[in-house]
Amino acid sequence: MAATPYKKREPNIREQVYGMLRQDIALGKISFDVRLVDNEIAASLNVSRMPVREALLQLKNEGVLESTSRGFVLKIYTPQDIEDIFSVRLLLEPSAAHLACQHQSAVGLRAMGQAVARIEATHQQGDPLDNIQANWSFRSAWINMVPNKQLIDTMERLHDRADQARIACLQDPLFRRETLQRAQGIYQAFEQGQPEQAAQKIHENLVICSSAYCIKQAELLSH
Repeated sequence: MAATPYKKREPNIREQVYGMLRQDIALGKISFDVRLVDNEIAASLNVSRMPVREALLQLKNEGVLESTSRGFVLKIYTPQDIEDIFSVRLLLEPSAAHLACQHQSAVGLRAMGQAVARIEATHQQGDPLDNIQANWSFRSAWINMVPNKQLIDTMERLHDRADQARIACLQDPLFRRETLQRAQGIYQAFEQGQPEQAAQKIHENLVICSSAYCIKQAELLSH
């Protein structure tokens, strides 16, 4: 008997609303002074209030939003908050990259290569959102080769909360190109089986991004 082909499940209303809001936040369409009210969003989308409420609460639990007396607003992370989170990432990710490079797989290496190609393509297209997603795919590809699940879980929880600063930085073609070059360097270290080089490249990338995002976040909060 032939196996039934797997059919990908369509996202439900909550997931669709969550994806829409997450994308609008990443694109900078929702600024710090915008108040997100569940019944207003539901009415504009012609959906019921509950899935919108659930999507907003999910974003709150992820540290993206915070609740107010009426609705939700973007959680404001100061440059110091971003610097502190990157300081923790610097303690973990270079060592994790060293381990991942030592335990790399053909599947994981291929995923890294595909992500680098996407980073380059989205850089050329000038699409910051797709470029962000390509960069996160690249990060996920090497993190998934880390042989310590607890370490993976910890790193996955350490989102840097810098969506607004990141999207603003990636609007700059020079920053996108330099990000691509750093990803290519990390991939080359993995491809050549050089754990120490992989760790060093990850460290350099984190230091550069931390500095750039902190500066940009200060600019955004001053407006």
